[in-house]
Order: sequence, then structure tokens, then C-alpha cells
Amino acid sequence: MECQVLQVAGQRNKKWPQYLSALIVVVSMFTSGIHYGWPTPSLPRLLSNDHPLNMTSDEASYITTVASIGDIIGSIVFTIQADIIGRKMSMLLTAPLQITSMIMLYFSSHSIILLYIARFLGGLAEGGCLCVIVIYISEISEPRIRGTLLSFFSVAWYGGSLFVNIVGSHYSIETTSLITLVFPVVFLGAFIFMHETPYYLLMKNKSKESLLVLKKLRRNEDVEDEMVALTNDVKRQMSERGKYQDLVLIKSNRKALVMMVVLTAACEFSGVTSLTFYAQLLFVDATDVLSESLAATLMQSLQLLFTVVSMLIIDWTGRKPLLLFSIGGCCASLTLLSAYFLLDRYSSLEVTNQNWIPLAGMLVFQVFFSVGLGNVVNCLNGEVFSTSVKTKGLCVLSVVYAVCVATNVKLYQVLSDSFGSGAPILVFAVAQLLHWFFCWKCVPETRGKTLEEIQQEIKGHKNESRSLQRLHRSRY
Repeated sequence: MECQVLQVAGQRNKKWPQYLSALIVVVSMFTSGIHYGWPTPSLPRLLSNDHPLNMTSDEASYITTVASIGDIIGSIVFTIQADIIGRKMSMLLTAPLQITSMIMLYFSSHSIILLYIARFLGGLAEGGCLCVIVIYISEISEPRIRGTLLSFFSVAWYGGSLFVNIVGSHYSIETTSLITLVFPVVFLGAFIFMHETPYYLLMKNKSKESLLVLKKLRRNEDVEDEMVALTNDVKRQMSERGKYQDLVLIKSNRKALVMMVVLTAACEFSGVTSLTFYAQLLFVDATDVLSESLAATLMQSLQLLFTVVSMLIIDWTGRKPLLLFSIGGCCASLTLLSAYFLLDRYSSLEVTNQNWIPLAGMLVFQVFFSVGLGNVVNCLNGEVFSTSVKTKGLCVLSVVYAVCVATNVKLYQVLSDSFGSGAPILVFAVAQLLHWFFCWKCVPETRGKTLEEIQQEIKGHKNESRSLQRLHRSRY
């Protein structure tokens, strides 16, 4: 059981080692954010007549599809590795994939196959990052700062996406590849000096090593009480069955899985991926208030800014209120956007004089998405699964995410080509309405609770959860 405020014999846990470990591990997530956001500035170049590949829109849509296939395979491989060779070593193995992907992108103008392979390798690494980073951070952090540290994941992802949009809008694909190559190299050089998680070491019956790592992470020699609680929690959770079928057969695991599958779908069927990938193309015809590249950069800047806001307030407001606020706002802004595009295409009303609406609607959407859905779901990923099935659960979620991304982007392209941009955006708005009711009814609050307390609540043992909280507070 992690401790919120450990104060024994006048000593208090230091937070900075946990912050440092989290900051270094999310450098890999920053690189995955670059991979995720790469199509935004690159698609207009690839689809232009001046580019050597001279791609069609259908060929360009497979840039996302092959990356999603990589996501799926990567999530399976890396979650298996995470329980065998450890969280740390699994994360280190993402760097060579990212480095190779960047180098291949540099040469991708010579072959569309080379471009697809580069995106596939980036997807492999992204699948690993999506699964392993949240496990790593949740297992090194104390409950009082766990939400903030898990938020680094989202901040890094959106930061990488913004970075590649700015750089890619001003430089060629080749130059952008060389610039972004720096980040996986830096990650590889820095993370090799970080610690394995105490949870994983206990899973492998390495109690002495786990105690040593815990002392280093807390910068406190008096962690015996926390170590005893942590050992008991890991033993209890590892005593449960931990195969893939147990995600469905055990009620508490099934409840956590269903909840996170729906929330993952809520994220992607907000349309955020499609609206981000096609942002510059969407703004070409929709607005002349700003250039399409500047509008896309502004949109992603707000995404990053309000993810930081979410990071700062998540351990104060709680997870569930932010989710409800976010989903409701996304639904409203998407409804406004779809109304504009549908009226522009199918009615005789003159809406082109109000061409500031698409830009305003997209910016408002990004604010609402980033403050809740874009961050809170990633935090919950690291909190709601039992240790025995955590890697399996996150593997399934990564597959769900990849399938949702591929489906989402293809759905947007097909509906947009046939009925205009308003049609897929309307589908996204309806999806958010349904997800709001699900969140209100089914998502528990996890703020300030240990991972064991969260497990007891998911199991329906609320009295046990409250007893653990009282014991937790009295002890620390």
C-alpha cells in the first residue's frame, strides 16, 4: 500500500525522485506524441503534387492504419515483456524502434513502403509506451501525487504532437526527422540510470532490492511500514488468477475492463484523432481567419496547455468531475461544429460569413477534451487494474485504442468524402452524449486512494475500502 504522507522519526518522504523518474520515462512518450502528431503537418505535403510519392487520400489514410497495426502488436509484445524482463527494460527497448522509425522517415520520399514501415515501427514503440509507462509511474508514486505524475504521460504526448506540428510546418519531412531523432537518443541515455519499480521487484520476490529502490524513490530510510503494506498488497493481488481470460471471468477485473474500454472509446470517438490529423486540411476550406497551419498549431497548443491545467488540478478536483465536465463540453462543441458544416453543405443559409465558427468550435473542443478525457483516462488506466492482470488489461486497452484510432480515422474519411465534414462530427457528438451517461453511472472516484483501496471499491467492498483509508490515515 503506497503512503500519502510518510512521516516517521521526523523524516518525510521527498517527492522529487518520483518526479524525476516520471519526467525521464515520459520522454519516450514525447517521442510517441511526435509519431502520433506526425500526420498533421505531413499529410498536406504528402498529398501535394510536388511531393515525389504523389499519394492519393486513400493511400494517405493507411499511414494511420499501419501505425495502428504496430500499436496492437507492440502492446501485446511489450506487456508480455513487462512481466518477464521488467518495466524498466521494456521501456528501454522502445528507443531503438523509435530511432529506426525516424531514420526511415528521413528516407521515406524514395518509397511509400519505407514510409509505411517507418510508421509501423513507430506504432510498435507507441504500443509499448501506452501500456508500460502508466504501469511504471503508478508503481513508483505515492497516492497524493499519483494523479499529477500520471498526467505527465498526457502532457508529454500532446507536447510531442505540438512540437512536430510546429517543426513539421516549417521544415521538410527529412529535416523534421533529424530534429526529432534527438529525443529517443536522449531517453535511452537517461532512463538507463533509473530504477525498476518496487512493485515489479516484489512480484519477482526481490524484497531487499525493492526496499532499496523504495528508499531511493522516497529519499527516506524509514520506509519499513510502507514496505510491509506494499508487500501485503502485492501478495494479495498476485494470489488472484492473472491470465487473459481472468479479465472477463473475475467480476472485479471485468468491471474495470469494461469501464476502461468504454472510456477509451469515449476518447477516440470524440473525434480527437481525426480532427487532429486532418486539422490543416479541414481549415483550408473552413476558415480564412488564420492560415491552416497556424490554426492547427493554435489548436494543439491549447490541447497541451489545458492538459497541464488538468495535471495541476486532478488531485484536487478528482477524476470523475473532470470527466463529466470534459465529455459534456466535447458534446456541445462537436454539436456546434457539425451544425455549421451540415448547414454549409445542405442548406441555403449563408454561413460562410460566420467562418470563424469552425476555428472557435475546434479550439473550444480541444479545451474541453484536454482538461478531462485527454488526461484522466490515462490516469485511470494505471489505477483500476489489479497487479495480477494489469499488463493484460493495458494490453487489451492498447488494442482497443489502436482499433478505435484506425476505425475513427477511416470513418471520418469515408463519411467526410461522401457527406461532408459535418456527418462524422455529428456521429462523434452523439457518441459523447452516450458516454456522459456511462461515466456518470459507472466510473468510481480514485483520488487519494491507494491501489489496494481502489481494488476493494471495484470489488464492491466499500466498507473494506473505507477501513483501509482510515488505517492509512492513522498510520501516516
